[in-house]
Amino acid sequence: MNHSRTLKGTLLVLALSVTFPAMADNNWQTCKEKQQQIEQQLQYARANNNQKQINRLNRKKANITQNCSNEDLRRKYTLRVDKLNYNLNDTQRKLDKAQAKNDSHKIAHLQNKLNENKIKLQQAKQDFARFEQAAKR
Repeated sequence: MNHSRTLKGTLLVLALSVTFPAMADNNWQTCKEKQQQIEQQLQYARANNNQKQINRLNRKKANITQNCSNEDLRRKYTLRVDKLNYNLNDTQRKLDKAQAKNDSHKIAHLQNKLNENKIKLQQAKQDFARFEQAAKR
C-alpha cells in the first residue's frame, strides 16, 4: 500500500474540513435566521435606494414566511445525516472487500473516501446540532 499517497489524501481532507464550516450553506439556517438575514439585506437595499433588490428581497421574505418550517428543515438534516451514514457504511464495506483481496490501489482510494465521508458526517452532525440549538431560541 502506498502510505505516502494515503497520508497526503488524508491531510488534504483534513485541511478541507477546516474550511467547510466557513462555507456553511445558508439553506440550513432556521426560518427565523433566514428572515433576520433578509431583513438585514433589506435595510442595506433601502439605504442604497435599490428598488429592484428591495422587491426581490420582499418576495423572498414572503416566501419564507409562507413556506419555511423548522420541521421541514429538521427532516432535511436528518435525511442528510442518514445519507452520509449510509455512504460511510457502504465505503467501509467496499474497503473491507478490497482489504480481503489485498488490492492496494483500491485500499488507498477507499481509505481516503472513508476519511472524507467521516468528515462530512461529522460536519453534518455539527450543523444539525447547531440548528437544533438555534431552533430552541
